[in-house]
Amino acid sequence: MDTVRHAESIGFKLVHAVTEYDRKQEGRRGYNMYALPQYLQAAHNVTDEIIAGKTVRAAVVSNFCGRLLDVCLKAIGETKSTDAEQRM
Repeated sequence: MDTVRHAESIGFKLVHAVTEYDRKQEGRRGYNMYALPQYLQAAHNVTDEIIAGKTVRAAVVSNFCGRLLDVCLKAIGETKSTDAEQRM
């Protein structure tokens, strides 16, 4: 699979993951209704970084943090983030 198609495939998985994450957060106290566009932009940034040559995991870690990072890593078949990755 070429890099662009692989990056787009990862991007689609991330868009689905962040949309589902936002949907689940919607009913909770402190929900930020403006967060979804930021999540979607981060997913787009991951795609761009993969095309530019970054590894998939490094691209995801550099664009997401906290619980959402773990949700995104799980969506693309990666293991849970480490403490060091959470601090990045």
